[in-house]
Order: sequence, then C-alpha cells, then structure tokens
Amino acid sequence: MDTGEGQAFVSFLDDLKSHYDDLKPVNQPEIEQYLANIQLWGNQFVYVHDMRSGRFFHKGFGSCLGYDLDELTADFFVRNLHPADRSTYFNVSKALVSFVLNNAPDLIPFSSSFQMNYRVQKADGTYISILRQSTPFIKNEKDEVEAYLSFCTDISAISESSRINWTVLGPKSETFPRFLAEHLHQKRSLFSDREQDILTLIIAGLSSAEIGGQLFISANTVNTHRKNLMRKAGVNKTIDLITFARENGYA
Repeated sequence: MDTGEGQAFVSFLDDLKSHYDDLKPVNQPEIEQYLANIQLWGNQFVYVHDMRSGRFFHKGFGSCLGYDLDELTADFFVRNLHPADRSTYFNVSKALVSFVLNNAPDLIPFSSSFQMNYRVQKADGTYISILRQSTPFIKNEKDEVEAYLSFCTDISAISESSRINWTVLGPKSETFPRFLAEHLHQKRSLFSDREQDILTLIIAGLSSAEIGGQLFISANTVNTHRKNLMRKAGVNKTIDLITFARENGYA
C-alpha cells in the first residue's frame, strides 16, 4: 500500500470515530437490511461507510470488480485506485467528509449528493472508469451524519476519460470549494522546488531544450526531472502530468 498519501487517507478515515460519543455499530442492522434488499446491475457496486464505528459494508464488488471480499477496508481503495487518480481522489474525498461533518444539520439523505468519476483496478488487473454517487444515509438524534452511502457504476462503455470531475448538489453545496481548498493547502508537495520550476515551464508549453536554457541546465537534466515528475504523479504522458498538476494545485 502507498505509505504516503494513501496511509494519511486511511488514518484520516479512521480518525472520524473521534467525532462520535459512542462507537458501537448500532447502525449495522439497518445497513445490512438495506444492502440485502437493494437491486444492482452487474456493472454496479455499493458500499456504506459507518463513520461512527469505522466499518465499511458492501455489495456487488464480486460481480462488478471480481473481488471476493470478506471485509472492505479503506486500504482497498488505496491499493486499487489508478495511481494517477489517487492524490485527487484522496483530497476531494477528505474535503467531502469535512463538508459533511460541518454541514450535517442541513444535509438531507438522498437529496444532498456528491458525484465523482475516477478509475479503479479490477481483480484481473485492468482499469475501469467509475462514477461514484454518494449521499448521507443515516443521521442520529443530534443531526449528525453517521453513515454515508456510495453507489458506484462502471461507465467505461461511455467514458474512459482520465480527467477526474466532481460535483456537490443540495444545501450548502456552495461551501464545498472552501473545504477542498483547505485540504489542498494542507497537502505536502510531491515535488522538489526544482521539479516545481520545471513543471511550471512544462505547463507553459516549453520544450526540454527551452527549459534547460531558462534554468541553465542541460536538456538531459530536464528530461531526468521530467521522468521523476511523471513517476511521482503516477502517469506516463506529459499531457497526463499537466492534468494531474492542474487538478491537484501544482499549476
């Protein structure tokens, strides 16, 4: 598993339990009954994150993704997200959780919603494009959101875009950009100062020779930095590096 951003994401989700006074899995019967009755197509899976207990409940991972899971944990998402999508997914997901915790009294199950596309690896090693549609599922007497429901659909047949998009709908949705900005600001930079300088010039459209001329280094050195930038971003093409930079606050 990724020991950097991925482990930080797992820890972030685990720490959510500290927001609740009682960590007993009191929502388990309601969640399990809902999942038992829900009908899914073969290209769908669904999970419920019981933030109060920290547990994930799931259905459809076998038929859609090919995984026979006895237990679903946050580690699954860290391991199987497309490398180029991880940083954006982690930051947007953390911003969403912060948004939910701070605006819980105003959120309405199945009316307040979040949508996001990303890529996930199937058991056979191939990647598919997923549309995740999420909503608060269970609220308690204090008007806190205790469980969050996510429907995920394989949309590869209609979209194989490598660009992650998201939207928040419903009350207080206009405040989401503030939560996202806070998490992007907290993020430790993946890149060194020199790599960031080169990345800025790559985004500006300069060639390796032109970048070398501006920074007084050789084109070979620029190419080495370019390879390191793509490795850290988890991409293989310059266009994907530029997309990664723009989506994650490096541009």
